[in-house]
Amino acid sequence: MDLRTRQLLEKQEPEILLALIDNLRSENESLRAAVQEQERVRAKQSQCSLNIEEQVKYLRRKLFGRSKEIRLDASDRLRDKSQNDVLLFSQSAFPCPELSRQSTNPLKSLLDEKVIYHKATDEELLEEARVRGVESPSADQWEELEGVHDKVIKIGIIETRYEIQKHLKCKYKLKREFNPHSDKEVIVTARGPEGLLPGMNYTTEFVASVVADKYISHLPLERQTRRMASLGLKGIKTSTLSRHCALAAASLEPMQGQILVELKNGDTALHLDETPWKIQNKDQKDGFMWVVSSRLASYYEFNESRSGRVIRETLADYEGPVLTDGFSGYSALDDPDLKITQGYCWVHARRNFIDLEKHDESVKPILDDIDELFAVERKARDFTELIELRQSLSRPITERLKQRLLDEYPHSRPGSQKRKGIEYLLKRWDGFTLFLAEPRLPLSNNEAERTIRHAVMGRKNYYGAATHSGARTAATLFTIIETCKKNELDPRTFLLMALKMIAKGETPPTPLEYARQTRQ
Repeated sequence: MDLRTRQLLEKQEPEILLALIDNLRSENESLRAAVQEQERVRAKQSQCSLNIEEQVKYLRRKLFGRSKEIRLDASDRLRDKSQNDVLLFSQSAFPCPELSRQSTNPLKSLLDEKVIYHKATDEELLEEARVRGVESPSADQWEELEGVHDKVIKIGIIETRYEIQKHLKCKYKLKREFNPHSDKEVIVTARGPEGLLPGMNYTTEFVASVVADKYISHLPLERQTRRMASLGLKGIKTSTLSRHCALAAASLEPMQGQILVELKNGDTALHLDETPWKIQNKDQKDGFMWVVSSRLASYYEFNESRSGRVIRETLADYEGPVLTDGFSGYSALDDPDLKITQGYCWVHARRNFIDLEKHDESVKPILDDIDELFAVERKARDFTELIELRQSLSRPITERLKQRLLDEYPHSRPGSQKRKGIEYLLKRWDGFTLFLAEPRLPLSNNEAERTIRHAVMGRKNYYGAATHSGARTAATLFTIIETCKKNELDPRTFLLMALKMIAKGETPPTPLEYARQTRQ
């Protein structure tokens, strides 16, 4: 306290004392505000540090860890293939009876069977007689037991073989007695082999094999040319094989359009997804492969843009439910001019919490509720039962889960993975719970992700496509192949059948039509 202040206090003047008290109070408030500001800044820095640490751990797991969605204590929830098969949305519309009876043992598969007899040589029979002490041993001392054999089963392989086929088209001359009024000979030629193009030097089987090896087995064209050379077919260029793929896709393009129509007219919800697609040509932009799928079929479409207008134009005349992830581009479907209702994938919502369970026990009840929703789905044996179960069991679970999310929200750090997961669900709650009113809508978009996975595997092997035209070729062929799988048809066999029909001038059925015709 300075001298001036001490003197003023000694005089004990009330006005002065009050002024000093006000001054001290004001100074105290300023100091308290400064301390609170420092604490706020420190808390924010600490929160940012925690968020950064959480994000680093998340990214490290994302980049270097194994991708999995199984919870730590979920061993009792694991499902085998038979349990997956009971999910209504995973069942083929026209299941193949042969596949349902087929054993997982490769020795009991649907392969052609070849019987090979092994007879003992004279030397072997002579040795057997000698070993057994037979007098004057010889092979003639043995007689074969007819119909008695020891059986050994082996899996064999018939190696790929290329050949040059010379097709000689015979000519026929009209006999003179049947052509008396003309001095000219009438000569006709037999029809030659059918081909996708007139005068084509490659058989339809060759084209189908190239397409199947690339788009089913993911064997790049460069590797195919090397394999052909090793088997005697030398000098084939990748550009030649690329033209074969483009020709096959152009021939099958009408079928691709018909498959999209079948999807739109189907009685199930449509699953939507998209993935980046690399374009090797530096003069052309990279693009995206869009997919529309259901248990009936799969449709692929390449486009340079990831804008929602792409899928909006594709589904412009569709009426019904769709299932998507939270990508903002799908908001283009929320248009009063469209008759589309949009649901969201619960698996995507679940992923926001699955990695947090290791160090944050508060997310365990959230995950338990979501897992319980999927458990209800597995109980249903038909859609009538599914509707009843969703109302009696699933609806109370969703109501409990929403309240749990609202209660946990204030306790989550802003910007944290937990808060992002809660906000992801609450902002889209109407779409997440649409399945309660729409029985055609499943809980997860795994259908689309499984469909697009095959294309992604191919993309990794041959680095996308050389051009936009090549990407559209891939989209057409992936559409046919994946639709075959949905209908439990062998894609190689179907591709060859369809291309042969086209070569004859006939219109092949779609995989769904073919399955319906052959299995009903």
